[in-house]
Amino acid sequence: MDFRTLGPIRVASMVRNGELSATEVVAEALSKIDAHRDLNAFVAVDAERALADAGEVDAARARGEDPGPLAGVPLGVKDLEDAQGYVTTHGSVLQRDDPPATADSILVERLRSAGCVVVGKTNTPEYGWKGDTHNKLFGGTRNPWNLERSAGGSSGGSAAAVAAGLVPLATASDGGGSIRIPASVCGLPGLKPSMGRVPMGGPVPSAWPELSVKGILAPNIADTVAVLDTVVGPDPSDRMSLPIPERSWVDAMDDLGLPRQVVWAPTLGYADVDTEVAAACAAAIETIADAGVDVIEIDDLFDVDPVGSFMVLSGAGNLRALRPYRDHPSWDQVDPMLRAVLEFAEKLSAVDYLEHSDLGHRLNLRMIEV
Repeated sequence: MDFRTLGPIRVASMVRNGELSATEVVAEALSKIDAHRDLNAFVAVDAERALADAGEVDAARARGEDPGPLAGVPLGVKDLEDAQGYVTTHGSVLQRDDPPATADSILVERLRSAGCVVVGKTNTPEYGWKGDTHNKLFGGTRNPWNLERSAGGSSGGSAAAVAAGLVPLATASDGGGSIRIPASVCGLPGLKPSMGRVPMGGPVPSAWPELSVKGILAPNIADTVAVLDTVVGPDPSDRMSLPIPERSWVDAMDDLGLPRQVVWAPTLGYADVDTEVAAACAAAIETIADAGVDVIEIDDLFDVDPVGSFMVLSGAGNLRALRPYRDHPSWDQVDPMLRAVLEFAEKLSAVDYLEHSDLGHRLNLRMIEV
């Protein structure tokens, strides 16, 4: 049972039509997780509950009930969001002794309702603040293609788990590349949904309200789209959430053709790009051009590197989230670089925040011009 080639939609189809039981599928995922502990992709697993939940999926099917479009799909949940019964540690020693979550996040609840079975929590850097999944509480997640390399971050545990075939599906989030970075380095498609597509909501405000969104990681883009189709749509607790798209994303893939034109910005106008990455991208662009697409190269897409403004917005969010823990006995174990970011954020004013937020407006205007 290779989850990398089957993918969540095929797995669910096999469970729905009786080729496999959800119990068999979940048992296979648990076995793979146990066999690949060297990846350190999962930081918590509840095998007993996962098998019990899989049994409920099988029982529903046996009663003739619809087990859901993702019936029996083993799911990893990034340790920045709640899954009922698991401690949400945020990858930090500051929250390792927190009580288990009493409810799922909106995304996890929707995936469970669609038939998914949560098998455990996946690793993340402390509070998701960097693009390398390493923390003092659980250590680092390794890249399944090369154990000497990083799985990226901050959804590195989810990406490694899916890329290694431990599970066919995992939740993720992205505020500054946290889906796209680990997807890239682990060989997966990485889609950051538009703000509001997958509701954030719930009792706790988003840590990075102008930046972060929820999403998923799956082995291929067709499965990614199909899974997102089951979780998008408004929630009353998220005032920014968007209506369900008029057309199903799965249906929208049926008549996809090549675009007439694409813009190619090799450096985005400001970046020093690694030569190996640049060569891979140039080869992809050549393939697109050979297929008949008009490629328009723009060297001056943006005139400023937005990372400084990103650090202001994300730093303010991190400061708000971590300030209550300043007197925690383990405060000195917080990532030193993260503490430096907090010290930087403390020196900012409200006007500083708004001025850096304005850069997003200006970047969007430039995209409209293009």
